[in-house]
Amino acid sequence: MAPFSDTPDQRMFWGGHGCQQIFNSLLQSIIDGASLQTVIAEPGLGKTMLCRKLLNSLKSHKSRFRALYLPCPEQDFDDALIKDLLRTPSRQRRTVLLLDEAQALPEEFLRQLLRWLTTSEPDSGTTQAVLFGQPELEQLLDATALKPLADLRTANHEIQPFNRSQILAYLNDRLDRAGEDPTTLLDPKIVETVWHASGGVPRIANTIMRKALLAARNDDSSALEHHHILSATSTTDAAVS
Repeated sequence: MAPFSDTPDQRMFWGGHGCQQIFNSLLQSIIDGASLQTVIAEPGLGKTMLCRKLLNSLKSHKSRFRALYLPCPEQDFDDALIKDLLRTPSRQRRTVLLLDEAQALPEEFLRQLLRWLTTSEPDSGTTQAVLFGQPELEQLLDATALKPLADLRTANHEIQPFNRSQILAYLNDRLDRAGEDPTTLLDPKIVETVWHASGGVPRIANTIMRKALLAARNDDSSALEHHHILSATSTTDAAVS
């Protein structure tokens, strides 16, 4: 298991910076029938990982929920896709739409979403939605035309960057799950540098650590040295110098 892969791996989910509490709240609110919830975060803070974890949890309860995941809002939301999204409605199951990168959703689709969430047909089940998006999503929902949609929202959750103690716990957890010994790979200076360079963003921290570990292996080093971290930060986009 790679500890710092770019691809979200739910086996490496870490909820120590509030994501576990957000997950629990999202799931409970869906069970309670909440029409609309939002999760707001800057890129790289774990929205997609959280979204997929929620998707899998809902899929494990197929008799109650029909979970639909839309990862690419830029795609053409034509009539055929809309029909596919809401096929075979059922009173016994709720349709739950999980929309990632929702700040890029077309306004027309969001107006259609409002109709889905507020229209109850005799033969149709309930529709619920969770929007995962960057801060621009708030600006989109502030638009006058979408105020009725914003008014449906029962909860908004924000994911924050890691503080120093959280980045240490995060790195330790990832290394431990991957079968590595954090005590031989991390020291306070390394953790401080990764935290500062990443700005507390786990995606950037992952990239720095992956490059640094590769550099250490190329040097046949049994320990991760500070110069490996410095080399990794110098070639990592968005790293803070």
